[in-house]
Amino acid sequence: MSATVDSVLQEALQLPEESRLELVEQLIICSSSYAAIEREQVTVAEARLEEMQSGKVKGIPLEQALREVREKTIRRRR
Repeated sequence: MSATVDSVLQEALQLPEESRLELVEQLIICSSSYAAIEREQVTVAEARLEEMQSGKVKGIPLEQALREVREKTIRRRR
């Protein structure tokens, strides 16, 4: 990692989490591969919507989904 990148990283790590996430989002949007990433996300979302509408998969309540994501994230950090 170059000294400049390391310096920017160290400064970014001092930001509140919400600001760091906003920075990451903006860096991704500025990336030359963003359009491809966005297309892939739309493709996946459309496929999942079709699965829900066809009855192939069943949804779960939002609170349950968020709880499961939080639990998996905590386990991965250990």
